[in-house]
Amino acid sequence: MHAPVTTALRSILMEEGRVCLPGIGTLLVVQQPALVSLIEGRASAPAARVSFNANLVVDDGRLARQVSNPDEVEQFLRQTRQSLDAGRTVLLEGVGKLFRHPDGEIRFTPGGDNFSKESFGLPTLEVRPIVRKEKTPEEPPRRRPKPVRQLQGSEFGRRYGSAAWYAAVLVGILTVIFLLFRLAGTISEEFGKQDPASVPRERLNVAPPTPRPAAPTIDANEVQPAPPPRINESPGTDPEMDEVTAPAPPAAAAPTQNVAIIAIGLFGRQRNVDKQTRRLSEAGYTPYTDQEGRNTRVGVRVTYDEVEELNRVLREIRARYTEDAFVMRVNGEDRRPR
Repeated sequence: MHAPVTTALRSILMEEGRVCLPGIGTLLVVQQPALVSLIEGRASAPAARVSFNANLVVDDGRLARQVSNPDEVEQFLRQTRQSLDAGRTVLLEGVGKLFRHPDGEIRFTPGGDNFSKESFGLPTLEVRPIVRKEKTPEEPPRRRPKPVRQLQGSEFGRRYGSAAWYAAVLVGILTVIFLLFRLAGTISEEFGKQDPASVPRERLNVAPPTPRPAAPTIDANEVQPAPPPRINESPGTDPEMDEVTAPAPPAAAAPTQNVAIIAIGLFGRQRNVDKQTRRLSEAGYTPYTDQEGRNTRVGVRVTYDEVEELNRVLREIRARYTEDAFVMRVNGEDRRPR
């Protein structure tokens, strides 16, 4: 069943280490160290096994690039989804098994194939533990216990007085250390409270305030009342000129800022969406979510003036969260990569 597709899956996992089944999840190759089992008496070389991540559902294009017939890939994905929704197990020959757990999540059981180029084909060795025979040591002769006698007051003081003094000194040192730690914790809490004014405006996406010009200083003695209007003269006219004084032109409007959406990932479960948006909020970003079919797109809303600001925020998000982040929308216009 779909032999070309399963063959392509094994080839991609061996060469590139990961392949996405769009809408289902991503198969990843995970390295495993060498194992030695004394119970089974076997030792195996380092290997690579396949794992599964149900949150990575965006098509990476590897499967479509490997299989020449796109209809066969689409038919394979459609039948796999139908089988999982019906509660049946999907066997990927040479890779593993896919099935849906009663809680609704898609689970994966890896097969027995080794996907490591370095150790592919190495056999399993039989090992046996080395058992050494040691002689049982002879029991030493028992000594008679010394009779217990009561200690006199002076002898008790000489024997236990110094120990009590050392114990008191140790308790005092521990008390001082405890007080120093409490004091250091209080100081760190006071300095750890970050003032919102110290957070960079680029991180908060807040435009800097427009400075207002200082009002000119007016001397009260120089203020003179305006002369009364003459006969047949309307307010707002110049007595020396027969023209109406034009009002001052309105100030130019401030330039509008650009708004962009940077996409981070596509999640199928709501708790993963809440976890990611909480992490973004704690980092100082403005989270963005959008429903795309049965999944939810999570991203960051960025307000900027220059394109360099947007590129800088994109580089920060790729370095902190995922290298697959991209600019999805700018000022309402779709900018997804084709």
